[in-house]
Amino acid sequence: MNRELDNELRTILRSHAESVQPTDHLGAIRARTQNGPAMQWWRRPLVLAGGAALVAASVVVGAVLLADPDPADPDPPMASSATREVTVFELGEVGARVWLYPVRFTTTRTDDEAVDAVRALTEHEPTGDRFSLWHDMCAPGADVRAVQIAGGVVTIDFATFAGETCNVEPQTSMATRQQLALTLLPATGKLLPVQLTVDGSPDGRPVSADPGALSPVVIDSPDNGTLVSSPVRVTGTSDTFEANVQWQVLRDGEVVDEGFTSSGTMGERGPFQFTVDLPPGTYTARAYATSAEDGRLVAEDTKTFTVR
Repeated sequence: MNRELDNELRTILRSHAESVQPTDHLGAIRARTQNGPAMQWWRRPLVLAGGAALVAASVVVGAVLLADPDPADPDPPMASSATREVTVFELGEVGARVWLYPVRFTTTRTDDEAVDAVRALTEHEPTGDRFSLWHDMCAPGADVRAVQIAGGVVTIDFATFAGETCNVEPQTSMATRQQLALTLLPATGKLLPVQLTVDGSPDGRPVSADPGALSPVVIDSPDNGTLVSSPVRVTGTSDTFEANVQWQVLRDGEVVDEGFTSSGTMGERGPFQFTVDLPPGTYTARAYATSAEDGRLVAEDTKTFTVR
């Protein structure tokens, strides 16, 4: 077992799941602002840790977002067994480099969580400067026939798949396959290579999920479009040079507060947080890292939210 990657995967998934909070859905859902390019590619080996850690993480990530009903609300939100919340991944790009970002998404529930997760990946439409070839080009509205585990491989069978359109270039193609592999990790609880098939025929080679494909800086909370109270606590995870994470809070494109904090480094991903007092309004939290060599942007994530 590679304990470093074991701990890293636990940190990423647990941090993302623990950021699940009840939200006021009367607040307007506001699109992510575009603050320039996303991330540089984090070069890490395709190695994963033991299955027990994955199963534990999958229980955390599989939590369903439920809001407490308001007694004064004549139609309070109700938990429904007809839907399931899963974690899928969007792509962010800087130059020829592509990063993955975790996002919670609700999809129709069946008795197969793995099928639901793959379907959610094809249904989810990213916002702002993020994209997903699964939604746009590879398999929009695709019929996911089955997800099976046999012979040490997780096989996903699609009825149709626009393979030639999807595999436009090697970097994007690999990131797209990582979207699929990472989305299936909590759904299957299996640390196995993922093989895509179309009508039973293999499409490409099996791909192992790589936590190193995730963005070096990820904001977990508050989520996009949420309504929060001040002071606002922003949390996330990162793995940056000398553990430095810079942050800003912007309103209408203008910086209203900024600072820096520390987190993980040298391949050890760790949590970060910062807290700001803000008057009512809509804001964007930005966490990022720059190159010590030339100051260029090398890592970034943003979340837009509204303060009561």
